[in-house]
Amino acid sequence: MDTYYYEATTREGDIVTGNIDVANERLAVDRIQEMGYFPIKISKKVEHENILNRFFSSIHGRTNDKDIIMFTYQLGVLLDAGFALDRSLSILSELSEKKKFGALINDILSQVRSGKSFSDSLSKFPSVFPLFYVNMIRAGEAGGFLEDTIARMAVYLENAQGLKEEVRSALVYPLVLALTGGAAVIVLLTFVVPQFTKIFADMGENLPLATVVLLAVSNGLVKYWWVFLMVLSGAFYTGRRYLLSENGRRSWDRRKFELPIFGKLYKEISVSRFARTLGTLLGSGVPILSALQIVRGTLGSDRISDIIASVRESVRKGRGLSEPLKNSDIFPPIAVHMVTVGEETGRLDEMLIKIADRFDLEVRTTVKRMLSLLEPLLILVMGIIVGFIVIAMLVAIFSINELPF
Repeated sequence: MDTYYYEATTREGDIVTGNIDVANERLAVDRIQEMGYFPIKISKKVEHENILNRFFSSIHGRTNDKDIIMFTYQLGVLLDAGFALDRSLSILSELSEKKKFGALINDILSQVRSGKSFSDSLSKFPSVFPLFYVNMIRAGEAGGFLEDTIARMAVYLENAQGLKEEVRSALVYPLVLALTGGAAVIVLLTFVVPQFTKIFADMGENLPLATVVLLAVSNGLVKYWWVFLMVLSGAFYTGRRYLLSENGRRSWDRRKFELPIFGKLYKEISVSRFARTLGTLLGSGVPILSALQIVRGTLGSDRISDIIASVRESVRKGRGLSEPLKNSDIFPPIAVHMVTVGEETGRLDEMLIKIADRFDLEVRTTVKRMLSLLEPLLILVMGIIVGFIVIAMLVAIFSINELPF
């Protein structure tokens, strides 16, 4: 049995909290509903877990993706339970653990109560609620199915965040391995190798070439570390500034899809994001031309944007999505075929979500394959570097016996 902490509302809108002992989260939801409450937050309670978490939450008030996901999910639950929009927003402003986000919800609530639509109120905060989010809410309001739209939005955001977290988690081990190996090499070159410099000082030309190279690198790193640091910082700053410039961004956007290993991953991610975003918009009642325009501005790639522009023009002329997608070199045949089937059967939104699910799986598989190659490659590179250092030192030590006395 595990202990779960919950936050819920009564039918009157009062907030209740507590702990229950159940086997899993599903049973926790059932138990809370049996008590006559509407659960809006459930988390597994772990001893000594929340002291640091709450401390960092209190000093880190910036709104992030998880806050938006939780807000959307909780709002959907409250609306589905029959609460009015303004009452739901009032409850969520009280539940927010971050003061800034709670104040933002209060601001939205004030605008809703003053007569503005929910979508117009959200549009006042473009850095928090992107155009995609606002337009989906606007479509839900216009069609009279706001609850369904918010439920779709919650699923969309959770899927996108889940994929992002999986990729980040997969990269943790290689990153730690690279940092640890790099730190070990720097310690060897700056602290260990210099200790042998005095021993080899009298050997002169009798030092092996590998040792001479090693000592030169070590000496340069110890004496001119600040030069290395400045060069690395300068290269990073210059590269970042170039990529942020118009020409640099466009150049990188063209070339990233052609990279030997990462190009395939970029294509899969782009297809998945395009399909899931467009499918979610269409399923929420957004007209296809408007949906394509929204998608075009949310994918962050000029190359994909140009493809979507041609798709939109094709749709405007009544020719459908399939042909321009087929002519692009980004969308694979299977995706184009599924879009064609979706258009022919009138279930384009459902087919796009299936495409997104398929390519999310492809992204996960590609990342796993890349990491299965990257990890042994990192170990091999670090082993070669450390091995070179050790061999260079040992060869020099053995060469001492050859000195004339």
